[in-house]
Amino acid sequence: MTSKNYNIRTAGQARIPVLGLGTWQSTGQDCIDVVSQGLQMGYEHIDTAQAYDNEVEVGKGIKQSGIARDKFFLTTKIFPDDMKFEPEKLHAAAKRSLENLDTDYVDLLLLHWPDDRVPLSETIPALCELQKQGLTRHIGVSNFNIANLMEVKRYADVPIVVNQVEFHPFIKQNSLQTFLNNHHILLEAYSPLARGDVFDDETIKEIAQKHNVTPAQISLAWILSDKNRVAIPKTSNPDHLQGNLDAVNVELSADELERIGKLARSDGRKIKHPDYSPEWDD
Repeated sequence: MTSKNYNIRTAGQARIPVLGLGTWQSTGQDCIDVVSQGLQMGYEHIDTAQAYDNEVEVGKGIKQSGIARDKFFLTTKIFPDDMKFEPEKLHAAAKRSLENLDTDYVDLLLLHWPDDRVPLSETIPALCELQKQGLTRHIGVSNFNIANLMEVKRYADVPIVVNQVEFHPFIKQNSLQTFLNNHHILLEAYSPLARGDVFDDETIKEIAQKHNVTPAQISLAWILSDKNRVAIPKTSNPDHLQGNLDAVNVELSADELERIGKLARSDGRKIKHPDYSPEWDD
């Protein structure tokens, strides 16, 4: 896969387009159309998950786009319920995702959540084996805290390249970011627009006006200003696709980056997480 339109982040042997199209809550024909249009416009990174219940639609969108499979980076995630007890369930879940997506492989396969009911001592070696078998080119995790990641690294014999977590200007992830940087793991930001809250923040609106861009583009530009991060904004509105993609061209000053960085607060999370969520790091 080669990138013509925007930057690449590297971790291990993975080369991940810095801005992807998230598909959470995208369903039906709308999902098919937005994936197809996104790929045709130049997106080279699509993110889905079994829990989104839209892998079939994402696969149809890919086919409808006419874009060759090796021209974009495809991620899916496996939910904890599919990882319980024996590695065979993880393998079966991965095969099911490939069938739904109508592809021979994904570029990145993530464990969607940590779960104390699911022993990482079994699932991480099984995840590594899926990479060795060619079902996925790279592996990673989602919603893992530092303690989870330390355990993962004990059992992984191939690189963990991504931890996908909620991240935007209003959330504190400093400790996690430092850990990821030290271990050459990318932070992949979901909900990078804080579920729309960036549109109402006065600091972000002021900076957006100065650059003649949208608050969404400012939030994404701030996230992507760090070479250790990628972002996967979602949209069901085709009109927003180009705006998000253009955020990679917005350059913020050191003062603007600092001002946005000061917006983080302890209660900044916007996503309701399941009861078995880990204890989040500061």
